[in-house]
Amino acid sequence: MRRPLRTVAPAALTGALLTLAGCGVPTSGVIDAGAPAVGVAARITVYFVADGVLRPVPRRAPDDAADLVTAAVRLLLSGPDSSEARTLTTSLPAVPGPVAVSVGRNVVSVRFPAGVGRLDSLAMEQLTCTAADTLRLSADREDRAVPSYAATPPASVAGGVSTPAPQPHISVRAEGEGWATARSDTVCPGT
Repeated sequence: MRRPLRTVAPAALTGALLTLAGCGVPTSGVIDAGAPAVGVAARITVYFVADGVLRPVPRRAPDDAADLVTAAVRLLLSGPDSSEARTLTTSLPAVPGPVAVSVGRNVVSVRFPAGVGRLDSLAMEQLTCTAADTLRLSADREDRAVPSYAATPPASVAGGVSTPAPQPHISVRAEGEGWATARSDTVCPGT
């Protein structure tokens, strides 16, 4: 059954007028709610191993972490937690003391204490992917001019299609007593 147009039109007009009237709620300007939240812990990714393949594992950075890259490396070196240890392992050795982490432009250096031998290939991949991902995350989170290693490069336009330019690669250098090795983040999943 079809309703005549004359009964539908007044109902539609009434609905439109109520919508425009805003139900009597006055408009307001921008309301300042204060400063943004600070101290919100970052979600970082560390890389463990399952069946010989790197697996990303989310971690919550410590609330007091001044440097996310150092925090991520320390979380990585602590290994999988007890529930993860059923399916995940690490190729990184037990470390008898603190590591020194320094961050430069496109480079992260990790200095291991005496007693830690040269890292094997899979351990270097774990360290490289963890440090490189976190370096990009920390640069994105900072309220400053973004350095070249984390900036989104300008897009190029070819045939009317915009494609982002590739990001510069990050190198991670690990060194210990009498040894040093480095890897590029090209070994990481998704790069």
